Amino acid sequence: MYIDPHTMTFLMILFIGSACAYFIGYAMDGVMGGDGFGILPNTIILIAGGFLGYYATKYIHLPLNGTTQYGVTVVAGGFASLALLAMLKALAQRMGF
Repeated sequence: MYIDPHTMTFLMILFIGSACAYFIGYAMDGVMGGDGFGILPNTIILIAGGFLGYYATKYIHLPLNGTTQYGVTVVAGGFASLALLAMLKALAQRMGF
């Protein structure tokens, strides 16, 4: 099943997802502390990682059947990108950069 929402539906999903990403970015700032990036950069990383996860599944052609599975890939992509960048930042700090 290919998800191709109308413009207004896409904008509503984008706005709601951005608001949710802000609250999750705020929570991740408290959890990660010094290894994090701050509230707004965490939010931007989560949104960009979500788009990256969505488009990666379309590029790889995974057989996803429903909206829930696409949602899981978006959330997993956001958290994976935030975790990867936090690990790279912590590694760079420990190496003296």
